[in-house]
Amino acid sequence: MKNLCLLAFLLFTTYPALAQMNDLYKFSELELKKKLAESQDDTGRVRIQVGIGRSMLYRSGGMPKTIDSAMLMGVEIENDSRRLNYNYGIINGMVIRTLCFYRQGQKTRGIQLAKQTLILARSVRDNNGIAEAYIGIADQYSMNIPSELKIKKRYYEHATDLFRKEANLPRLAATLEMDGELCYLSGEKAQAVKLLTEALNINKSIGKRTVQGIYWMIARTSNNMGDYTDGVKYSLLAIRTAEAVGDSTLKLCSIYHNLATTYINLNDYRQALVYSLKALQIARRFKDVDYILTVEMAAAMEYTHLGQFQKSLSLMEEMERSAVDITDSIAVAGSFVNNLTRAKQFKKAGLYAKKLTYYLSKISIDNYNQRLVPYNFLANHYMRTGQLDKADHYINLHRSVPPDYRTPIGRRAIEIAQYKLDSIRGNLASAFKHYQICQRMIDSGLNVTKAYQMSLLQIENDTEKKNQEIDVLNKKSLIKDNDLKRNLLIQKVIIAGTLMLAIITALIYSRYRLKQRSNTLLMQQKSEIDQQNIELQFLVNDKNELIVDKDVLLKEKDGLLLDKDVLLKDKDLLIKEVNHRVKNNLQIVMSLLQSQSGYLKDKQAQEAILEGQNRVQCIALIHDQLFRSDHATEVDLPAYIGELVDCLNYSINKGSHKVEIGFDIDPIMLDVSQAIPMGIILNEAVTNALKYAFPGERTGKIWISVKECRQIITIRISDNGAGLPSNFTLEKVNSLGMTLIKGLAGQLDGTFEIIDNNGVNITIEFPMSIPEAALAVA
Repeated sequence: MKNLCLLAFLLFTTYPALAQMNDLYKFSELELKKKLAESQDDTGRVRIQVGIGRSMLYRSGGMPKTIDSAMLMGVEIENDSRRLNYNYGIINGMVIRTLCFYRQGQKTRGIQLAKQTLILARSVRDNNGIAEAYIGIADQYSMNIPSELKIKKRYYEHATDLFRKEANLPRLAATLEMDGELCYLSGEKAQAVKLLTEALNINKSIGKRTVQGIYWMIARTSNNMGDYTDGVKYSLLAIRTAEAVGDSTLKLCSIYHNLATTYINLNDYRQALVYSLKALQIARRFKDVDYILTVEMAAAMEYTHLGQFQKSLSLMEEMERSAVDITDSIAVAGSFVNNLTRAKQFKKAGLYAKKLTYYLSKISIDNYNQRLVPYNFLANHYMRTGQLDKADHYINLHRSVPPDYRTPIGRRAIEIAQYKLDSIRGNLASAFKHYQICQRMIDSGLNVTKAYQMSLLQIENDTEKKNQEIDVLNKKSLIKDNDLKRNLLIQKVIIAGTLMLAIITALIYSRYRLKQRSNTLLMQQKSEIDQQNIELQFLVNDKNELIVDKDVLLKEKDGLLLDKDVLLKDKDLLIKEVNHRVKNNLQIVMSLLQSQSGYLKDKQAQEAILEGQNRVQCIALIHDQLFRSDHATEVDLPAYIGELVDCLNYSINKGSHKVEIGFDIDPIMLDVSQAIPMGIILNEAVTNALKYAFPGERTGKIWISVKECRQIITIRISDNGAGLPSNFTLEKVNSLGMTLIKGLAGQLDGTFEIIDNNGVNITIEFPMSIPEAALAVA
């Protein structure tokens, strides 16, 4: 079996679809490709290309076709960036090509290009580019060779320091994640958890939800340290996160398998089998032979321990048919020996023991990773069948393996085997000696586990303190931003007022001058009647001057209107910024609620937090639409209701299609003061329908209608579900949802009605308020 097959996805999480100084890390590869099709030929397009290229590497899994596509994208990025003289794109294009060369086995070309990238980044003094080049150089070194692992780790530490210095949070989180993996492989388990926890917090702060890989790594570290409680805890968090973001890839297979392994260590084979079967289902869907064989080995052992040997035998026969090389054959033969021996089918187990011995003779004597587990299986088999000399032989072979390759569990297992063997032979002194060694190992392991648990608690405590400090800094920063914006607004108002005063003064002076000229003209007409021709010429001249003055006044009026438009644009921009910040703060509240739910075991409490999240979500969607819309205070009802209902359906039914939702919504632009209570009403009504109208696997339909007639808005939410309880009365109901609907309907000066007619029908009517802008025009 390929020992590193289930670690493959961790290698690629080092290069997620991230781009500097923007929000592209929040989008999937498909969404990025849509943005690319709509983008202009500028640096923004290059950033999208970088995100797509890194996403291709992230999901390649070693597939040549995907790696070739990533290579072509890297070339395109570099060419476009050189044409635009855009150093960020040039450097990232070169890094993507470097990583593609490594994956194609062209290590020399990869190293050469990585060094060129580093020279370029240093020449333009781009710290982010230097960090990316360090990652490109680090990728050439193996994680399986201790000397190279040390060098690889040092380069990642340099990259981490630079990303931290530049406050490039998306890339900092990614490098911290890989740095944590390298610390784990170096034996620095507590430091690994510390780095992974920091990466987790950064991802949460920037809104990245795909953190299941980090939870997986913390769980694996806990298992390795013997802390199976935290191993289960973080594995379940990884599963919950993967399901929340819709991840059903081989990553989820690895997470399920890791949790099954934890339960095996806890001797809970029934629970382990549940997650092994889930992992096997995913592995078979992707037709990944390595994953299938690995998970089938665990499931076969679980079936055997649960007394279902026939199912175990079926899995092992399937594994035997799927084996493609000597590594697979060793794993399959070892599985047969172990399970057949436990099932007391010693004769058949002996045949596979011979096969396993033959396969071991075909691999290098120093290939310890492939030999350790078979040595244990063979020693146990020969001891159970009374072939004590052979059992002693394989116990000694296991002892001869260098300590660095033997796990604490493996060392304890061999001491237990030696204790049993000596007991059978009657060598009680030696048996007692090995029993004492085993006990000391157990005590030492408990001490190590306790130390790890203490360090984990300290890390969580330090993380909490850092989060509090970050919250304080964010609040201070928000206060400063608000003060700065208020001062800027006051400054603009003063400037605008001064300009308006100057214009008014100029108009008054112009009128005074016009009146003065008119008086002078009248005096001249009275005193110089005899010079009518000259006076007529003067009148013509004065008329021309009046036309000029009129043109000046018209130009000044146009300038005043222009300044008014500028002020209105500034006001809209300020309102959009407020809506953007409100949306971000509401998303932080939702993230906090989701994090809190992860620590709750009570189902009702989790449902209450989910309902709270949904209520905050319906408000956040309004502010998000206001931010993205050209209307600063009006909400597009069809778009908003569609987004709200999609979010609720995904949150409650996890995207299930058992409930069909239909819409009939007039194109209404509703003032935000009415949109928020209306959104909460819809949230409560649709949530009740999704949760209670279709119990079990029952299917059905929900219909949402919003109509406007003569400034009266009518909302109807109906379903063809189970209907209201037989003893239901609106006056006696005391649920929070119905209380909110009644209260908010009153706030809208509207009416609320609920009836049972082949399902629940809710109707709300309220008068539509006229926006202030419309009143001003009127």
